[in-house]
Amino acid sequence: MIGAVMAGGESRRFGHPKAFADWAGKPFYERAVDALTPICDEVVLSVRKDQLEDFSEFKGKLITDLAPYESCGPLGGLYALMTQTDGDAVMTLPCDMPLFTARDAEKLKAFFEKSNLQALIPSVNGRLQPLSAIYSTSCLPVMTEQLEGGNFRMKSFFDQVKWQEIPHTELGITEEAFSNINDQQTYEHLKSTAQRRKTDGTD
Repeated sequence: MIGAVMAGGESRRFGHPKAFADWAGKPFYERAVDALTPICDEVVLSVRKDQLEDFSEFKGKLITDLAPYESCGPLGGLYALMTQTDGDAVMTLPCDMPLFTARDAEKLKAFFEKSNLQALIPSVNGRLQPLSAIYSTSCLPVMTEQLEGGNFRMKSFFDQVKWQEIPHTELGITEEAFSNINDQQTYEHLKSTAQRRKTDGTD
């Protein structure tokens, strides 16, 4: 199992690179690395080429999109990950989900390993989470053919592989764990909620 932290977003709404925003004394991307490390054989970062120097402290492999499929969305990113790593499956995790833990990753992996699926996609209240999911490398031929045909839509990809949606409640993972921190308002709310829990002893 390869763990892949997706850190290549441009963070336009956040205002600055959110991979380096602090949560509990660590950058967001390190929190994601920590969530994947205990249950994956290798953890890599998926980044843009212009970010390579930004992650110089990361000791693992940095993966960038491959020509001619650069900036082709999740499908191009998954293609790059599978062709530049050596694993049977890839578990992806966005860098901006600091509440997602190793225990959550373990639950996702356990469900995938007992299934006979090519892709396992969690959902939260009916919304698919394709960047917080697991993809078998057996999907690579489908991805390659689709990219070569100029079709970058994830829906088309799902039409061709054996996949399953799994609600977060069925996985036993909280809705909060899938919270994406996309802007400063969400970030401040997250911090104030955590502080309130610490103060009233509910944490």
